[in-house]
Amino acid sequence: MTTVPQSWQSVWEDSIKHSSLNHGQTGFSERERLNMIAEVSLRNNGDRLYQTDPKKKAELDEEINRLRRFINKESSVLDIGAGYGRVAIPLSKEVEKMTVVEPAHPFMNRLKDDARQEEANNIEFAEVLWSDFHLQEKYDLVYSSWSPAVGNPAALMKMHEASRGYCALELGATPQQKQEFFGQVYPFVTGENFRPTGNYLNILTTLYEHGIYANLEIREYESEIKHESMERTLSSWKALLEYYANTNGKTEVLLREFYRSRMNSDCTYTIPLIKGASCMLWWKV
Repeated sequence: MTTVPQSWQSVWEDSIKHSSLNHGQTGFSERERLNMIAEVSLRNNGDRLYQTDPKKKAELDEEINRLRRFINKESSVLDIGAGYGRVAIPLSKEVEKMTVVEPAHPFMNRLKDDARQEEANNIEFAEVLWSDFHLQEKYDLVYSSWSPAVGNPAALMKMHEASRGYCALELGATPQQKQEFFGQVYPFVTGENFRPTGNYLNILTTLYEHGIYANLEIREYESEIKHESMERTLSSWKALLEYYANTNGKTEVLLREFYRSRMNSDCTYTIPLIKGASCMLWWKV
């Protein structure tokens, strides 16, 4: 009997099918889940960390620099999953036209407010899921930065289709199970291991299977995370849990138990030095 080898795309599709995201049965729509995450993110980071924290600002500058090689003053750019515009707004000042796709209403509101304050008048806004965005033109650069929007083969190939020049994806390269929430908090509360929808290798190999030879740039980093407040941390963890799984009356009790078991005497919680990696995938169309 001859065994037909599984395609790279089907490997990714299989990971998505059996992931925690598709088995959580939260009862919320994708838009509702994204709105919850956005609301908590803005509440916990209302001080605009990328403007006030020198380290965060330097990281953002480096990220924008990696995209500058694909654009010029006449470029049209599409940002998929723009968040509150931390990349889109400064990059829009260097191109002719910027289109942002962002389905989360809290993020879009903040994006529009900041764009108005920064006089970024060349930005077009689309408050829709990437899957619902109607392509009417092709762009010189199509990118997505730290967003779950390009999270399956169909979304990836739509991204490729939208470009007439370059595509770029910025995302994590460290396995999610090695991260605090997915590797420790999620199993502690749900009683089961977290199953991811895939990783950057699924994207790379799926592109390869479609005859697209992407460049991969890996960057290693070291960081120490400190949680300054139990309530702020718990709100973030709870929002993430509601994105992936059903929560109940015991959820917050378990989250507080997890936090307290690792809490410092001043009620902060420090995660020791973490070694990880992020990456950029980019290709010419």
